[in-house]
Amino acid sequence: MSQEMGGDDTAQQPDMLFADPERVGRERQSLTKKLRSAHRNKKLRPLYEKYIDRIGANGILDGIEKIWPKCHSTAHDLGKVIFAKVRDIGLGVRICSGRCHSGCMHGVLMEAFTTLQSSKLHHIGIQDLRPLMNDTCFQNKDVTAAYRPGDCAHGVGHALMYLAKYEIARAVDACDGFTGRAMKYSCITGAYMEYVVERHQEDKRSRSLFYPCDSHPYPTACGRYKVHFVKHDFHRQGKGLEALIAKCLELKDNVRRGCFHGLGNTYMSSIARQKLSIRDVCLFGDAQDQLLCIEGAMERMGKYHAKRARETCEDLEGKQRKWCRDAAERKMYHKDKDLTLYLKP
Repeated sequence: MSQEMGGDDTAQQPDMLFADPERVGRERQSLTKKLRSAHRNKKLRPLYEKYIDRIGANGILDGIEKIWPKCHSTAHDLGKVIFAKVRDIGLGVRICSGRCHSGCMHGVLMEAFTTLQSSKLHHIGIQDLRPLMNDTCFQNKDVTAAYRPGDCAHGVGHALMYLAKYEIARAVDACDGFTGRAMKYSCITGAYMEYVVERHQEDKRSRSLFYPCDSHPYPTACGRYKVHFVKHDFHRQGKGLEALIAKCLELKDNVRRGCFHGLGNTYMSSIARQKLSIRDVCLFGDAQDQLLCIEGAMERMGKYHAKRARETCEDLEGKQRKWCRDAAERKMYHKDKDLTLYLKP
């Protein structure tokens, strides 16, 4: 794999990106200080490049997680730096492990795919990455040992949007390169997550409230992440859950479904901490709205808070309880999930 990605036999091994914390305590404190003064949406790659040989990838990850416990996006640039060092997808994934909610791993894939595209294969395009997409998620032993194929496909979706320079149609179309509907959908979720994380602040100044979910295919994959940012914008305006539910109910068809799916996903932590019940969040709209909201919350809760997920489902009755239990058991990116509603453009 390292040769395919442009590496050579002298590529650094993972232990070269590890530094004993007891020996580099002062340097670790220095990074922590710089991270505290940095904006979490700032491009952090130069800072990571400066410190990785001093305190190791482990030291940087410890620092990121200390400052930003939900460090998914802030770990992207670290993953890029790690791949630039080891020149191998498997080794990079092994170093990142599952830290920062897989954000580090996503950065590895973003850098790896970019490196291939800018290699000596002058005319390679995003569609030419199809063999690598499937090989990475199904054949790379380090990747398959750490992640479900769907988790990997989600990470590849991040990479494809990054490579497509945030042109939504190009990135979403490239997800067709995966084998199977579940892999394609997981990839699309990653592509949309990458887009809304990077472009929401810009889009909200000149686009509709739910752009791009109301303007591009697969609004459920998009809404899963867009609603998180709309929620925070509403909070700054003094609006809460009730206003967001009302806004979802104003939307039509699959854009509305996507809004409810995102509602469940973004309020998962509040439900898990018992600040809200799942009934407070998801029992609105029609049966499909409720199903997608419950799955948005419980697939993620099942992955990260399995015991609490089982308890949460007891707050529901009848078919809603069954949907909840099934989602909690299935968790995120399951290959056998019924995606009929999710794959409607």
